[in-house]
Amino acid sequence: MYKKLFNTLILFLISGYSCLAQLTCSVDERSELVSIVFRLAEAEEYVNNEVFNYVADIDAYFAPYKEHELILFAKEIRERDFVAYNAVSGITSLIKITNNKVAIDPQQDFSYYLRDPRWSEKTLRRFVELLNKFYKDTKFNKFYARHQALYQETERRFNEVLNSIHADWFESFFGEPLDNPVIHISLTNGRSNYGGVAGKIKGKEPVCGILIGCSRVDKDGIPMFISAFNRDGSPLFSHLLLFTIIHEFSHYFSNPLVAKYQSEMMPAAEKMFPYVSEQLIKVAYGDAKTMLIEGLNNLFTNMYFKEHPTRFEYHNIRFNEDAGFVWMRRAMRLMESFSNNREIYPNIETFMPQIISFINTSGEQIEQIMDEYNQSFPYVVSVFPGVNTVVSSDIKEVRVDFSHPMWDLIALYPLDGFTSLLTSTMPYWSDESRKTYIIPVNLESGKTYGSILPQWVFQSEETFLMQENFEIKFQTK
Repeated sequence: MYKKLFNTLILFLISGYSCLAQLTCSVDERSELVSIVFRLAEAEEYVNNEVFNYVADIDAYFAPYKEHELILFAKEIRERDFVAYNAVSGITSLIKITNNKVAIDPQQDFSYYLRDPRWSEKTLRRFVELLNKFYKDTKFNKFYARHQALYQETERRFNEVLNSIHADWFESFFGEPLDNPVIHISLTNGRSNYGGVAGKIKGKEPVCGILIGCSRVDKDGIPMFISAFNRDGSPLFSHLLLFTIIHEFSHYFSNPLVAKYQSEMMPAAEKMFPYVSEQLIKVAYGDAKTMLIEGLNNLFTNMYFKEHPTRFEYHNIRFNEDAGFVWMRRAMRLMESFSNNREIYPNIETFMPQIISFINTSGEQIEQIMDEYNQSFPYVVSVFPGVNTVVSSDIKEVRVDFSHPMWDLIALYPLDGFTSLLTSTMPYWSDESRKTYIIPVNLESGKTYGSILPQWVFQSEETFLMQENFEIKFQTK
């Protein structure tokens, strides 16, 4: 079995090699260095314990340096200047480590890093100066060298994920190739992922670069990215991880594109934002401009998965809408016209007038869009026996009718204080429409029965979840 699995995996990797060879990752010493510094400074976004053996080594090795001058400075600028999250990862490419010394890379365009208002020139130069001192004082290079086997295995596993990506899609969709992007995989960033880590060399354009954290490990504490295996033996990678990678790569192309046409869409975005601000703020999108940038980038990312389907592409759209991009389903219908007319629209920029029109129309129709969104959640239309009714124990099935066609998922949870409806015969859907849920029962007289249909399991075919659990409760004569 293992030989067959190995051969299948090799064929899988070879099949994607021709157009994907440029996509490779690395565990970068600079990323690990600054991430560990902010872990020691107790920055919550860098205190991640997913890779448990590795972070245990970090905490043990660097314990004597918790009060180092650099750590105190990191705490200070985090509190004073909000240097956190991508402000930390965003400066890694400015740093150069050679001959046991950390310094500013003279080839890098220093002014590029000062676009982030969280960094001033004085603060950034002082941080690198203290980073060099910390690097020497802690003998960081020894810690880094000690974990090379772990880094290399993490890189090998993540490169399998990268080999599953259709990198040629970016040129087909955006009109420009994804040209040798920088991809860092960080063992200290947990669920956090950031773009903009490749920097900008003087006189050249910024390089596409992303940093991906590690949030799952195997029993040995080594990062893993495979959720399961397909029936043919090929690896099934985490869909959320694939979405994140495509999303971050797309920003490299979509941000300049949205900025170019932003003024034509902002009035509509300002109209829409108040209706969805509560949802968007929960995912750290705090204004109409960010809504526009992230919303269109999500739209483009969804197009990748439409053209390269997985089992879960509809989940993307639902998650987008739940996050506040309530027009996403409508936008995907618009994109059918892009897909069907590629000889007229060779890349997405040529289609932007249609997208601009769509955004402006959505601004005018935001109330109708909100109504559509709120009515998209499935709910129980009727149940037999009815809730709190008294019926004969001769009934052989409970029937639950839903408002929408549902996914082929089943579940039945116990309800405290009631006799469970579950028997040895599993519940099932009555037909292919999956709107009627049948629960076979074997009832006894004089009992009170009850079970829960959990909202997080029951979802429509368009992947909207029920908004709350539904409780089935009745008595027998």
